Amino acid sequence: MARQEALDEGRRPGMSEGVLEGRGQGMSEGMLEGERVPLRRQATGKFGAAAGDALAALLADEEDIERLAEVGDLVVGCASAEELLRRGRGLLNGGRQRIRQTGPAVHRWPPSCG
Repeated sequence: MARQEALDEGRRPGMSEGVLEGRGQGMSEGMLEGERVPLRRQATGKFGAAAGDALAALLADEEDIERLAEVGDLVVGCASAEELLRRGRGLLNGGRQRIRQTGPAVHRWPPSCG
């Protein structure tokens, strides 16, 4: 029995670390999904279901909350689904380029999509 107790004692710290790490990963995934779902809904509402589905596919692997927020600016500012998807692909897949701004860093509302 003493041997089993020693084994159990040795496993506890590793199990605790694993549980904490799993919780942290789950929370991160939840936050990302909490950003992705509204973006899909907004794109669907503005441009139709096909655009929402295409945007969701683009966003599926994105893990940067700030970049997802930039996509939200695109949803608001773009005039067509084609423009949204083109700009979204450039932002997410094209070397991590950022939304262009002219002049000093001023927040404009609604954001332009040009």
